[in-house]
Amino acid sequence: MTTGRRIEVVRKLSGEQLDTAINDAQKADETRLVRRLCFIKNLYFGDSTKIAAQRVGVSRFTGDRWLAEWNEDGVDGLRPSFAGGRPAKLSPDQFEEFFTLLEEGQPWTPQEIDDLLWERYGVSYDRAHLARILRADGMQYAKPRPMDSRQPPDAEEDFRERLGEALAKDNDEPLVLGFLDVSWPQPFENSQRMWSYDRTVEIDKPMVAVPWKTIGFYALLGNSTLIFRERKTKESICAALEAIREQNPVGRILLIADNDGGHHAKLTQKRADELGIEFVFLPPYSPMFNAIEPLWKSLKRRISPTIFEGKDHFEQFVTDTFLDLSKRLSFANGWIEKFLPNVQMLR
Repeated sequence: MTTGRRIEVVRKLSGEQLDTAINDAQKADETRLVRRLCFIKNLYFGDSTKIAAQRVGVSRFTGDRWLAEWNEDGVDGLRPSFAGGRPAKLSPDQFEEFFTLLEEGQPWTPQEIDDLLWERYGVSYDRAHLARILRADGMQYAKPRPMDSRQPPDAEEDFRERLGEALAKDNDEPLVLGFLDVSWPQPFENSQRMWSYDRTVEIDKPMVAVPWKTIGFYALLGNSTLIFRERKTKESICAALEAIREQNPVGRILLIADNDGGHHAKLTQKRADELGIEFVFLPPYSPMFNAIEPLWKSLKRRISPTIFEGKDHFEQFVTDTFLDLSKRLSFANGWIEKFLPNVQMLR
């Protein structure tokens, strides 16, 4: 096994001049040049090429290339040049056809797109570069939302009609409108991706489940609220209705909810009538029409990196986070556009 001789950095500039060059590059927003000059500064301090490269997040081989360019031409050698370069592998006409095929056949896995490029055009692209091309054309890389095949084909129109009938009822009171749902967030949620240099990074978190469910009301019009109960029963739902009315003492309340038995129970409906609350039920197998679902997901992502001192701390965190997130209408943007485009007129 042979080892190559270490290449020494040529001090083209003094330490002070190098600092000035870094500051000038920062002011000019030359972020790539700043990174490369910082690499050279690390070498000035005595780092090996490998360590200096690691400090700025590149490989040793990239560091060797930067060092050679610096030793040859100084700052100008490190300044990126984007002139010229390889021509695109696909012609403009081919790209137009390619994007049309993607739109007609969506969604696609990365491997399926690779296969399409190779089988139809005989070319391949680096995955990272291909991702930039696809995003530039407006594509998004996300998990497809699963659709239940049992959902009625007219579910969207059916729900739009139900909602329209409820909104059309004559009533001079202010309107409170929102979504009711039950979730079970836990202290050990692990849905948030986190950057780390260690692929096996760990977080010490309590693995004991809290015993209660979280019943939340996400208000588009009015005030949101939530309560905690050990079980999801009709009595629990009634308690949630009372909490909603307490937070919204004036006005007619329209509550969008799924078809859980506790929502349809006689006790629940009786208490809803007493409180001036009307349910607008979702069609069967249509959870995507409940705009509180993305709020729950965002809540669980907030829980993931957080360490909790105990159940009380966790309960307070869930409460504060839910109420903070519920101030955003963004979770319901798609729902509003689809079912209630004139929501501002109701405020």
